[in-house]
Amino acid sequence: MKKWTTAMICVAALALLAPACGDFEPVGDEVTSTSQALQNVTYKTAKTSDKKQIAYRVIGNGPQDIVLVHGWSVSGAVYDNLIAELAGPDYRIIAVDLRGTGGSSKPSSGYTLDAYNKDLQAVLKDAKAINFILVGHSMGGAIAQQYAAVDSKCKDVTKNNYGQGKTCVKGLVLMSPVPASGFPLPDDIYGLFHASGEDPDLRRLILSISSPDMTQDDIEYVASAADSMPAVAVTESLAAWTGANFADKLHQIFSPTMVLVSDDPFMPVDLLQALVADPIDNAFVNYFPGSGHYLQVEDPVRTAAEIEAFINTLP
Repeated sequence: MKKWTTAMICVAALALLAPACGDFEPVGDEVTSTSQALQNVTYKTAKTSDKKQIAYRVIGNGPQDIVLVHGWSVSGAVYDNLIAELAGPDYRIIAVDLRGTGGSSKPSSGYTLDAYNKDLQAVLKDAKAINFILVGHSMGGAIAQQYAAVDSKCKDVTKNNYGQGKTCVKGLVLMSPVPASGFPLPDDIYGLFHASGEDPDLRRLILSISSPDMTQDDIEYVASAADSMPAVAVTESLAAWTGANFADKLHQIFSPTMVLVSDDPFMPVDLLQALVADPIDNAFVNYFPGSGHYLQVEDPVRTAAEIEAFINTLP
């Protein structure tokens, strides 16, 4: 297997990304997180149709459910900064740890978008989520698109009564999402991402490249929460999201959709407009400048404000 050095990583990354790579440094053991300030958290487990255990957290008990689906090579902890901003009397936040992460089952294979949708379905059923806001980031955005287009029980409901009294997506928030048509990477970049399955330090470096302004504490917190992921989960899911292929189903998404993006070096506004927003009825791109790919980590205040503003537009 190719051994990646920091210099090689930067050369490969700069083929795709603009930020400099020279400032990355390992982070020490002392890490703090806004998650420590969260109150009223319940830890639960759901069982999937293929007999996997999926861990999830419930924060709050407000009337509006918000379901958070994380992306590649991280866990539900990637949302903790955002949860701290959203948590309050209006919401019940449901944060999923997909298979392979956190306290969820870690099977020896089968890390596909279809499998991840089984995880999401199991959590929604177990949590009795009704008329929820579905938020997906990066690969989680692809999972959310697939659920809304293919697996949602409300996909055939007309606009006039959409979501009334049913377990379905009231609103869809896609943050720097992987398109339903996939996101092929140049060979060197793919090799870097693939190698990170065996090397936790590479995952930290990838985080720093994709979100140059993320603090070192946040990099370590997000990465360490996913260090228990088996390498196969990293590599198989990488193949799954880069090779996603369900763009022909996007017209089946009926829920209002916000595609939220900042200055993401991976997912620029024009690309997400063309590949995500345009094929979905009632979808729009909301761009705010400043943060990188992990906008919910880097700028949770602005991200939470944009999500809440979107929720307030829904019937």
